[in-house]
This record gives sequence, C-alpha cells and structure tokens, in this order.
Amino acid sequence: MQIHCLAQMSHFYDEIADMLHREWSELPNWHDLDVIRRQRLQSRNAADAQTMTLFATTHEGELMATASIIHYELSDIPEREFWLGEVITAANIAAKGQCIVTRLIAEARAKSIPALWLYTPDQQAMYRRFGWQDVEQQNIADEDVTVMVLNWIGAIDVDTQNYPELAKKVPYVHAVATHKHS
Repeated sequence: MQIHCLAQMSHFYDEIADMLHREWSELPNWHDLDVIRRQRLQSRNAADAQTMTLFATTHEGELMATASIIHYELSDIPEREFWLGEVITAANIAAKGQCIVTRLIAEARAKSIPALWLYTPDQQAMYRRFGWQDVEQQNIADEDVTVMVLNWIGAIDVDTQNYPELAKKVPYVHAVATHKHS
C-alpha cells in the first residue's frame, strides 16, 4: 500500500470523487460529482490550504482508501475548525483505513493544527483506540452520530459563554471571554 497526497497526484481527482459519490450519493452534499470534485476536493487541496486529502493505492495503482482534513465540516461551533472526514476504505481492507487515518493525523500535527474533530455513526471504538474522545451525540442528515475530538497540543479555546455544554463534556476546554471592549 502506498499513501499519496491528492494535491500532488491530481489525476486521481475523478476516481476519488467517484468513490465519495458512490458512498454518499443519497445525501444532499454528495449527489453532484462536479460539486464534489470542484468545491470539495480541489478547494481542499489548493496549494495554500491547511486542509488536504490523502489516498491509498495498491502498488499497481488501484484506489483502496481516502480520508481528508476538512475545514468546518460542521460549523455549529466556531472553535471546531478542522475535521477528519471522508474516510472510506474498500470493504476488505479496513486495516488500511487505520493507516491512512494515522498518516492524516501526522499531517495535521505537522501543519500545527491543534485538534481534529470528527463525527461517526458506528466507528467510535476504532477512533477511541487512536485517542479520540467522545464529546456529544448529534443527529446529522437523519443519522445519530457521535462527535469526537483528538487534541494533542493542550487546551482548546472555546467560547463557553455561548457554548457552555462543551466545557462540561471535554476536560481540556479552555474558556475564552467574548466580551467586546469599548
């Protein structure tokens, strides 16, 4: 297995867009291949972006897995800036998905991203093994999911005045003041 950065191998854009579309085409953000390719993949992998997409191939070049760092996958709380998402692996190679997630976490750390967030309906146990912590339950696109965080730098600054529930759920949240000075 080889792991690649999509920005450096642009000839895989269409194949990865197809993979994402096949997985989630019933959801509104995923029914248009052109939108997936242009608005999600190309903008996420622009030269100046902190976000990125990694993908894994066999030594013969067959696509096996993909995962991305996404900017504001959910925008309900501004401090939840960077997200791990679009994690897909071929059914028979789930262990390879763990390798690509590990590499993506390393890339996020190298970019000085202080924390990654994710949501998952059914892979909580796998992510907990990576050190992710449960934060809350939400319903997203008619699916019950667990929102999780992986923090490696220290306290996450959160506006606890507007989002007090996070201070109770994540032990390393650092409350920040939101008062405007006149």
